[in-house]
Amino acid sequence: MENQTIDIKDYLKVIKRRRRFLLIPFIIIVLASILLAVLLPAKYRSSATILIEAQEIPADLVHSTVTTFAEQRIQMISQRIMTRPNLTEIIKKYNLYAAERLKKPEEVILEKMRSLIKVETISADVGDQKTNRATQATIAFTLTFEDKSAELAQKVANELTSLFLKENIKSRTESAENAALFLSEESKRLKAKIQEIQEKLATFKEKNLNQLPQISALNQQELTSLSNQLLSLDSQERSLQDRRFYLEGELAQIDPNAMATNAVGNRVFDMKDRLKELQSQYPSLIASFSANHPDVIKVKREIESLQKEIGSNADINNLNAELTQKKAELALLLKQYSEKHPDVVKLQKQITALQKSLVDAKANEYSNSSIKPDNPAYITLKSQLDSVNTEIESLNYTRGRIQSKIEDLRNNLRQSPLVEKEYSDLIQDLDNTNLRYREVSAREMEAQISQQLEIERKGERFTLIDPPQEPLEPVSPNRVAILLLGIVLATASGFGSVALAEMLDPTLNSAKAVGLILGFEPLAAIPYLENQIEFQKRATERKMLIGGLIAAFLLGMAAFHFIIMPLDVFWYKLLRVIGN
Repeated sequence: MENQTIDIKDYLKVIKRRRRFLLIPFIIIVLASILLAVLLPAKYRSSATILIEAQEIPADLVHSTVTTFAEQRIQMISQRIMTRPNLTEIIKKYNLYAAERLKKPEEVILEKMRSLIKVETISADVGDQKTNRATQATIAFTLTFEDKSAELAQKVANELTSLFLKENIKSRTESAENAALFLSEESKRLKAKIQEIQEKLATFKEKNLNQLPQISALNQQELTSLSNQLLSLDSQERSLQDRRFYLEGELAQIDPNAMATNAVGNRVFDMKDRLKELQSQYPSLIASFSANHPDVIKVKREIESLQKEIGSNADINNLNAELTQKKAELALLLKQYSEKHPDVVKLQKQITALQKSLVDAKANEYSNSSIKPDNPAYITLKSQLDSVNTEIESLNYTRGRIQSKIEDLRNNLRQSPLVEKEYSDLIQDLDNTNLRYREVSAREMEAQISQQLEIERKGERFTLIDPPQEPLEPVSPNRVAILLLGIVLATASGFGSVALAEMLDPTLNSAKAVGLILGFEPLAAIPYLENQIEFQKRATERKMLIGGLIAAFLLGMAAFHFIIMPLDVFWYKLLRVIGN
């Protein structure tokens, strides 16, 4: 109820009555804010703006090997330049935090310096040519450093900016160089691998020349051709065998010495004629000489010898007769059966054996005879027979070679599938390696161009567009804000103290409060009469208040002098304003 009936006059009376609760907190807080604004050390900030310039040469023509985003690269470079060695060198170079380095460990000093270095990116809407939409892209960034000294702030910021630009160039160059070096080593490795595979392939081809896939078709064709040749040789051999059988039969019926003559030119009889002649002479010799006469003995011995020889010729004639009979039987069998029939094969073996026996018998006959054949018909047939035998031997030799070659070709064809698999694996490995080598070679060339791009500073680069300047005004503390905040806080604290004291005081200080309690207003109100002690106490409080106000005024003037502008400058400006 009391709060509902209180008006503005009552509030003023409360403030007047509780003025010390208002003034004391107000003066204390204002003085504290003035001291805080004056005594807090100033901090200066030096800032550099670095522009991220795009690659000069279109990316469609030359691709850069540095593919990291600008923000990512900025963060990486920031971590590199804010390493312990770099910051320690800057601190020693400019003698930063000299007093703190004597008391605090190095890690604390480095963390403090890192907290004062700030890198902030600047983004803008950039049109994307592929999507035709505006996207956020980092186009620049700022690098700032704070310190109590404006000069040191500018020097350290400039040092950090130089490190940042150098590190960017170094990192891009190293990245392009590493990419080119890696691709070059990879290209050399693949080239060596290609040479190794080619050597393996050459060795494999040399080792399996006749089993290679591309040779298999030729081997098959050659096998077919050799089989046809073999069939042709069989046909030729049969013809030559028939020819030989015929010549041997004809030769057996001709006397090789039918027309022989001696050295004088007289005709030399054959053994049969000679035997007949000696047998006709023998009776005459027996009639003329005795049985022991040398001429009789000589003729008798010659007759016996000739009879033995004629007996040998009879064996040859028997062999010829048997051979002729076997050939006739073979001709009849061939009309009924094939060449592979057992009876035909058996008869052919018998004929071959008879022919061999006949040849051996004739060889013995000729070797025992000292007279060379001189019958032209016999000599001609004998030459033809020798030629046929030679051709048969040649055919047999050729057949052997062809059969050996056919066997080799069949072995090659049997081994061809296994060889083809290994050969295909080598070819596929070689093709894959060649393809990879071409790709790496193309990328190596691009990397070398990109490396040259970075060396000539034609790629994306950082450009310093606003170098660090020595700051003219500190960035902190905001002394005016501290003063205004102190005054507001002091005023609020004063009024709050008055309200709190009034709420905690149980005394009645007004006639209205008494009326509210009694239900009717009192007839008169007697003002409070101070005694001497109270008067002196209030005078003392007044003096203290005046002294506090004077001190606050002086502190305010000092704050104005140090924060806003010197007093002499202000007085000069004030006089100029009044003079005008």
